[in-house]
Amino acid sequence: MKPVIVVVGATDQQGGSVINALINSNKWTVRGLSRNISSEGSQKLIANGVQIISCNIDCFDECVEAFKDAYGVFAMTNYWECGMTKEYEQGMNMVNAAKQQGVRHFIWSSLPDTKAISTVV
Repeated sequence: MKPVIVVVGATDQQGGSVINALINSNKWTVRGLSRNISSEGSQKLIANGVQIISCNIDCFDECVEAFKDAYGVFAMTNYWECGMTKEYEQGMNMVNAAKQQGVRHFIWSSLPDTKAISTVV
């Protein structure tokens, strides 16, 4: 069996790009996390062999379950909707869940809210 890589935000642009690269490598079992597993994007990923599961990264226990048996995690947080404090909490939920599940590789992709910090009008 191929090692499992979990991709948070599977139907978003960045997560979808990571999933495409992983699928094309043919080295991994890909598990995508989505807030809406019934969405068109989720259904397309399922049709391409991706395991899609619902996970709210605000919930530590859901992250623990989502990361079960994973070799690696590509994590993204939701800075654009919830701000830095909540983003930090989401990130720590995922980091601690990955640690608890023995995940060997963890990538956390994040950016500041550039609109909020920009001085250019």
